[in-house]
Amino acid sequence: MSGLEIAGILLGTFPLIISGLEHWRDVAKVGGFFWRVRKEYTKCRNDVQFHEILYKRNLKELLLPIMNDAGKVARLVGDPGGKDWSNRALQERLEGRLQESYSLYIEIIHEMNKTAEELRRELSLDKATVQSKLALTEPKKQRQPTSPQPPSKPSKLASAKSKWDYETFRLKFSFSEPMRNKLFDQLKECNELLEKLLSTSDKVSALQNAARANTKQTSTLETAFKKAWKKSDLLFKALQKAWQCSCQQYHFANLRLEHRTHPEICFEVILTFVAPSSQANTPWSWQELQCRQMIGCSFPHKLMKPSTAPQSPPCLPNCSPPPASSPALVRQKRVAFTKPTPAVPKIELGSLVDPIVELCQLLGDKECGKCMGIIGHDDETYHLHPFTKRKRPDQSSPLTLDYILSINFNGYLTRRQRYSIALLLASSVAQLQFTAWLRTGLKKEDIFFFPCEDDDCSVPYHEPFIRQGFPLHHPATSNAEANNCNFYSLGILLMELCFGRRLEDHPFRKRHPAEAGETKQAFDLMAALKWSQSVGDEGGDEYASAVKWCFTGANNANQSWRGEIIKNVIRPLEMCQEHFKTVAVL
Repeated sequence: MSGLEIAGILLGTFPLIISGLEHWRDVAKVGGFFWRVRKEYTKCRNDVQFHEILYKRNLKELLLPIMNDAGKVARLVGDPGGKDWSNRALQERLEGRLQESYSLYIEIIHEMNKTAEELRRELSLDKATVQSKLALTEPKKQRQPTSPQPPSKPSKLASAKSKWDYETFRLKFSFSEPMRNKLFDQLKECNELLEKLLSTSDKVSALQNAARANTKQTSTLETAFKKAWKKSDLLFKALQKAWQCSCQQYHFANLRLEHRTHPEICFEVILTFVAPSSQANTPWSWQELQCRQMIGCSFPHKLMKPSTAPQSPPCLPNCSPPPASSPALVRQKRVAFTKPTPAVPKIELGSLVDPIVELCQLLGDKECGKCMGIIGHDDETYHLHPFTKRKRPDQSSPLTLDYILSINFNGYLTRRQRYSIALLLASSVAQLQFTAWLRTGLKKEDIFFFPCEDDDCSVPYHEPFIRQGFPLHHPATSNAEANNCNFYSLGILLMELCFGRRLEDHPFRKRHPAEAGETKQAFDLMAALKWSQSVGDEGGDEYASAVKWCFTGANNANQSWRGEIIKNVIRPLEMCQEHFKTVAVL
């Protein structure tokens, strides 16, 4: 007999118990002593019904997830002897739901069956004379004789014997109350065990499903980060190749940091010309660009094959992906850069280049269209679409994270805003580490905020930028650097954002000399480790675990560092963000 059939048998036992109890009530009424034991009877009936309802609910909770139909479950529970209780497929799903607790679950139902059967026997009518008296009661009430007949008087011996049987039955019911209570306690204990076993099985299943989902999400995020890592590095190299001017060292690219969770990538870059004081006039000073591979762009170039497929609209400021895919670009290992008008020749690096026409000069052109041109490196090409979203800085420099966290900053960042920046920085490290954008540890002096055109947007905390220059002799990332995953600087940044203050302003750091170079880094780390012990009280367990990993767990990451930082830093910071969203809804 399967476990499912055993569970159904117990369902059929409870009605038998209640039926026996109702027979006992009828006997008590015939014997004329029901009023003396009404309280015990009522309690006993309620106890039986309570444990029957509790068992049915446990059974429904067990069956609903594996049947996915409340109506079918109700019909199954209402038909204890039905053929569906022997369904083999349902039995297999039951075993899968309970997993390792299946055997124990069925054993507990076995014990409940034994207890219920013993309770049924305890409440049964075991005196033949009492049963016959009860059986004769209702027919006599139904028959109405046509002419009154004088009742025959029973003998004194028979009356005394009948009275004794009723009294014995009453005494048995009254004195067996401790036994019934013991049986009810056993039923209660079994029901509670069933509930706990099912609850823990569901919790384990939920955790397993969550772990699988989290692993899948982590893998998806890691794939997106790897793609962003490659494309962002190639974008920098493409920009570096496109400079064909003697003032290259005065050009800077500011890359917007984003938490990229999907493979479609559009980079926002602000190119700036920071000239020395001796050079008053510059051809250009500021240009916002969107950089991505764009099929169907209106720019007239020769790097794309003619496409017979419908063309998608030009790249818009919101960087939304094109609705339909088109044939891929024919990738060339050269950089082509031309103006929208045919009067200006294009640039083809690697071939003869007109020294008069260059990227620096094109950026100074006030009449560029929707696409300034196409740059590329290796197998990647990027369309440069100018747009306007932020204020051009006049005399003042853009805000840095270092200044925002300092005591000199007159504004205020909320905890929610600081945590949003923390997630963006951690995600950006996972995307940009060991690229030309981020050769060394990320520092708060490297993070810039450009005010928006809207005057109310004083600090667009959700849009930080990282700045990188283009010196004539740019050091390349070495293999040694790529094998040395040092995330101490990220841990310090996360901690500073947690408390909203800089490390150098904290008393722990002021105890040590300022120094410089590696000595300063050692003192910074000593103070940061001591300060990090308070992160849990300030930012919660998830935030504290992210900071701790940056200081201790990152040393063991090695080649799997990106997956480790996603699991140990980015995921906890995402949970902090979700917490704020939940609180906002409440």
